[in-house]
Amino acid sequence: MAQTPFDKAVRLLAQRARTAAEVDRALEKAGVDAEARESTLARLRELGYISDREVARARAHTRIGHGDAPRLLLRKLEAQGVEASEAREAAAEAAQGAGEEELALRALQRRLRGREPEDMREKQRLLRWLSANGHRPSAAAKALGIEWEGHDETDDP
Repeated sequence: MAQTPFDKAVRLLAQRARTAAEVDRALEKAGVDAEARESTLARLRELGYISDREVARARAHTRIGHGDAPRLLLRKLEAQGVEASEAREAAAEAAQGAGEEELALRALQRRLRGREPEDMREKQRLLRWLSANGHRPSAAAKALGIEWEGHDETDDP
């Protein structure tokens, strides 16, 4: 017996929470036509099975907790189909009012698990790790107690 697009979507959502865009892409990949995808998504919203806002909130708390900076989180959420305003709201909520430097310090403390960096080489490695997680180099350097003389190159406003 062939599964309906709705059944396919529910099976996807049973695995993990997804944004409407992620469900739409999965249904498209499964060969479901645009009209059927649209009606399936409308029905899922109507039943409360998908909520981009709730997915964004959950993912934001997880990613911030794992050390991502809000600016990286925003890009990730938007790439997953979350509207920019909802992504900003979720990131701000997950950051709990902490500034960029505080979040970099929290990420560093979580990574080091209560110990201090052994030497300058480890500090440089941690600086790269924090930068890769979206923290501005100046905030990462401050969290590590390193002088930062460079520029924070970014396309963020």
